[in-house]
Amino acid sequence: MSVFKRRVVQLLVLIVFFWGLITFAYSQEPKQCPSNGTWIDPHGFTTICNVPDCYEAMGRISEWVSFTLAILVAYLVGLRAKSGLNANKALFLIGVYLTFISVIFASELSKVPEGVCLDLKPVAYPLAALGSFLVVWFHEDKNRSKI
Repeated sequence: MSVFKRRVVQLLVLIVFFWGLITFAYSQEPKQCPSNGTWIDPHGFTTICNVPDCYEAMGRISEWVSFTLAILVAYLVGLRAKSGLNANKALFLIGVYLTFISVIFASELSKVPEGVCLDLKPVAYPLAALGSFLVVWFHEDKNRSKI
């Protein structure tokens, strides 16, 4: 199989994987809290409804993005200092970062009740698609035949 065809297949597999993962995360959304603020779980225990709102979820996403971006930048600077960084490696690592952030995005937004943050929830899908593209196209294949 040619390199181009193999990369297209790898890209489609990654996109389908992340699409399914994000869709699964969103399917686990909690229902709205009852008006009295307590739920009775399946075992009969009364628990306080502690479902975050959109602002809380975005705050946690912001913390994750800041923390992981700092790690990525430090790693890229370290690679650059050791002369081990090239454009392909940098774009590959950015792709890994974007796919990771798309899953964090979906995970955190899946904790908010149904019908909340509707304008933000679709953002995880293009993040995963772009990250998958960067991972597939800029991955350095050590076994690739020399042309």
